[in-house]
Amino acid sequence: MKQGNNELSNDDLTPLLSYFEECHEGDLLSLTQSLDKTIFMLHFIPMDTFSDLERQNCCHVLMELKEAVMEIYLNKKDN
Repeated sequence: MKQGNNELSNDDLTPLLSYFEECHEGDLLSLTQSLDKTIFMLHFIPMDTFSDLERQNCCHVLMELKEAVMEIYLNKKDN
């Protein structure tokens, strides 16, 4: 990854990887299941808490994160 004002280096992801190891014991499927549950629970928050667009954007971010984690899992499984 390029290093710029708003760009990340691999070292910047260390806290995320530490969370993953500590809270999910390195289990990518556990993380994706938690993301699925979170997305599901967002549908039960009272409708006046967030606008439809805010709710949609939050779900979209979580789904993109889940897809990225699944891609890592599948690539790791194939190797």
